[in-house]
Amino acid sequence: MKYQSFSIKYQVSGIKFLFLLLATCYLFLFVSCHKEVPIPAYIHIDNINLTVNPNGTQGSNTQKIVDSWIDLDGTSIGAFEMPFTIPALYSGQHTITIFPGIKDNGMNETRVEYPFYSTYTQTVILTQGNILKINPTVTYAASTNFSFIQDFESGSGKYWLNDTSKSISDTSMQIVTGSVVAYGNQCGGVVLKTVNSIYAGSTYAKYHLQSTPPIYLEMDYNCNTPFSVGVNAYDGTTATSTYLGQQIVMTLRPTTGWNKIYVNLSSAVIGLNSAAYSIYFTMQCINPPSYFYLDNVKLIY
Repeated sequence: MKYQSFSIKYQVSGIKFLFLLLATCYLFLFVSCHKEVPIPAYIHIDNINLTVNPNGTQGSNTQKIVDSWIDLDGTSIGAFEMPFTIPALYSGQHTITIFPGIKDNGMNETRVEYPFYSTYTQTVILTQGNILKINPTVTYAASTNFSFIQDFESGSGKYWLNDTSKSISDTSMQIVTGSVVAYGNQCGGVVLKTVNSIYAGSTYAKYHLQSTPPIYLEMDYNCNTPFSVGVNAYDGTTATSTYLGQQIVMTLRPTTGWNKIYVNLSSAVIGLNSAAYSIYFTMQCINPPSYFYLDNVKLIY
């Protein structure tokens, strides 16, 4: 009987608790419904455009800016993949600053503000309930250094000779024309037609690069077979410079057309700690013909 008595008391206590909980929730909802909910303004951005100087010293304006990192009056309100419409609990005049964002090494998991693009700043009027559409345009930052720019449009083949890996390479990069070209009239291309044949080549010139990040290789590419990108290290910039080593930075997957990528070379360059570097590409034929095409290649720091 004691056990039964305890059970009955517990059930009654539980009913009282449930009633109290429901009453509390009802009161909370009643009070909440009578509070004035703030109405946000909205900010909409479809994309960010890139402009380059007209004298050709910055190369083409191809870009793959995917994110906007946004500050409002100097306070960060987040990073957003474009296109987007976001609420902002602000009204009146404000200063919005937009930092262009990319996928570092083309990876979704590594979204970063790209250090070589300028920020975009605009004074805006935010109105509750209204959508403000912003059309940002950025440039390369004034501090950007271009070690080389390669658009393959004129006399470009000399930059892509087989170098330290000549002994294992079955072919060389060629200047390509025709329908495969997406930018201008020419691009660089490697086509392997025999299973297990190999391309391994690097830039003809060697480049001094700073020993601190950021260091990036920008390029447009199109491939049906994975190919790798890396750096060769030397003790100097002359033809007799001693070869010190090589580091592969990443392997790019096949595409369904042309793609833009920002390859972060910083860790490779810092790790090799050399006087000069060339950019290295390699691919092995899997299912003939295996190919990759390059255009608008920029080594910048």
